[in-house]
Amino acid sequence: MYDMLSGMKNLLIAPLPFLLALGAGLAQSQSTAPASVQTAAGSGALSPCTPQKPMDVLTHRNNNFRTGANQDETCLTPDNVNARTFGKLFMLSVRGQVYAQPLVVTNLEIHGQERNVLYVATMENWVYAFDADGRLDAKGSRDPLWETPLGEPLPVNRIPRDLGAALGRFNIEPFVGITSTPVIDRETNTIFLVAKIAPITRPEVTCDGEVATPDCPVMNKIFALDLRTGHVHDSQEIRLPPPESSQIDQGCGLVDARKTSSMDAARINLQRPALLFSKGRIYLGFGSHQDAPCPMYHGMLIAFDFDKTTRKLRQFGDPFMVSRAGETDTGINLDPTKLGKGGIWQAGNGPAADEDGNVYVMTGNGSFEQGKQFGGNLVKLSPDLKKVEWFAPANVNMLNADALDIDLGSSGPVLLPGSDEVVGGGKQGRLYLVKRSAPGGLQRHGWPHDHTGPPIQFFYAAHRWQPEFLYGWFPISLFAFATGYHHIHGAPAFWGEPDSAGILQRGSLYIWPERDHLKAFSYKKTSPDKDGEFTPKPSATGPKGGLGMPGGFLSISAHRMENGILWAALPMHDDAWIDIVRGALRAFKISPDGNTLSPLWTSYCAEPQDRYNFAKYVPPTVANGKVYLATFSGVVNVYGLRTAGPSRDAGAKEPGCKVSDFMMEPNYGKTNKAARAHAR
Repeated sequence: MYDMLSGMKNLLIAPLPFLLALGAGLAQSQSTAPASVQTAAGSGALSPCTPQKPMDVLTHRNNNFRTGANQDETCLTPDNVNARTFGKLFMLSVRGQVYAQPLVVTNLEIHGQERNVLYVATMENWVYAFDADGRLDAKGSRDPLWETPLGEPLPVNRIPRDLGAALGRFNIEPFVGITSTPVIDRETNTIFLVAKIAPITRPEVTCDGEVATPDCPVMNKIFALDLRTGHVHDSQEIRLPPPESSQIDQGCGLVDARKTSSMDAARINLQRPALLFSKGRIYLGFGSHQDAPCPMYHGMLIAFDFDKTTRKLRQFGDPFMVSRAGETDTGINLDPTKLGKGGIWQAGNGPAADEDGNVYVMTGNGSFEQGKQFGGNLVKLSPDLKKVEWFAPANVNMLNADALDIDLGSSGPVLLPGSDEVVGGGKQGRLYLVKRSAPGGLQRHGWPHDHTGPPIQFFYAAHRWQPEFLYGWFPISLFAFATGYHHIHGAPAFWGEPDSAGILQRGSLYIWPERDHLKAFSYKKTSPDKDGEFTPKPSATGPKGGLGMPGGFLSISAHRMENGILWAALPMHDDAWIDIVRGALRAFKISPDGNTLSPLWTSYCAEPQDRYNFAKYVPPTVANGKVYLATFSGVVNVYGLRTAGPSRDAGAKEPGCKVSDFMMEPNYGKTNKAARAHAR
């Protein structure tokens, strides 16, 4: 599921002294500044544009279809997003790394004043509300309007260990707290979120590195907070199925000798995907930490109801289980029905929902048994999680093979508005276009090509497998076959609008796989009685990403089908598989037909001093003339329109400047690489 090969890779490189020395040199502590506001030099002025229609961003990637598109943006256009009139306005400081996409609520009264509000959640279990427009308070600062701590986060050395973690190379470091993007119900002015909490019950007890025990408990809790005050209306511990009975009081060999406890469910399972709020119900997806197979995990989807009158949460029914508990073999086996696993992680992308409240997820590598276990599937669930429909690629057993690390669940589904279609892809680099009303089950295998019907269409959106020499030091691909794949992590962003009859006729889809080019694919419906399809070859191609993981994370701003801009958050150059690295924000002009990908603005070109650590898997939030960007530097960056001036013109470079120019700086390696590890 997650990049489990990181453990094997670390096993290979750990004994090399020069790499250990390098790693030590790169391991700087993360910024965890107090919640005061840092202001960029020369900023402070409000954005010189008033949006025609203030837009909320209440959920991950803008809507429950997960298109990643805000089609009511009236301030930002391809004409004004340039180095003269667009740039960094200010920074908002928080405690901890930001793995959750920031959310926006407009025209909300706080402290007796109506304002636009930005909500930020961190891995140290703090939740913040900021003035989204950066207005200064009476003290002349941009301090939070409110801030609420939700409990002690889990130290990363307590999670289950894979090979990488056993060598001290954690995928999240130093804490696991609020990892998923919250969701907001505007009707009740409530924000829902999930935090992993490890409360300190007795100060004299040391829980460092321990499994869950009565003295050292671990829990996943869901919270309902008031948007205006941060007051906790309610919180509930999430009931998870217990660990495999055969593993309780047993260790996991040399990799993890700690004995699994009966209380370990919350320690084993990670609530990674963004929350979904649909038809009054909240949905939570679960996967694993680092894909560690022992103690065994099982992917699941859990639902909660929220009573609008009492403001109380209640866990609904039984969870949907991707794989069946109690029948898994933790040894090396080739039985596709006994793999367990099947995490729902989707690189942080949330489950999608259609107009009827049906829920869609894509699952990681795990047990597959037609209609019974759903590893490597696109799954459609009824709102009560009881009716299950599914689609599996013809090579599903290959996708579920641990050794290849090419699971289908690394991206997440996107529903196309005005159609009966859902699209999604995974680490093999293929996109699958599937009929929502009839996902179709198992795709038929064929030679030289697998069949359609199902799916409607499938094609490679990423470069096909090829041997690669990563990092320029040694051929990783000779050790791990899977490194030749160009994984899709960021879910595709889709720009399209149904016609007057409510039918989607055309549109464009954008994707940026790892170690590959940014690409656009045109969508067209050619006949009323046929499903629309994408051009299987890119209609436009943009720049290539950096050395390695994870590719680009995309958002779209447009005014309906005009003034389209594609925004991309990605590493500036370095591989973010293991290290936290310098990030970049890029903007491109796009067209409805998908034939345009023209660079408009690049952070490191327009503002070389804009140095921050890339927040893995987090797309930019674009609303009301501003772009909000999460970072791993203890801040949220805010960009927007500003008055043009000669000083800005003199220092600005073209949007297509070469990243290699900045790599030649003497302090590049020292200032841009930060603490080890990154988000999963």
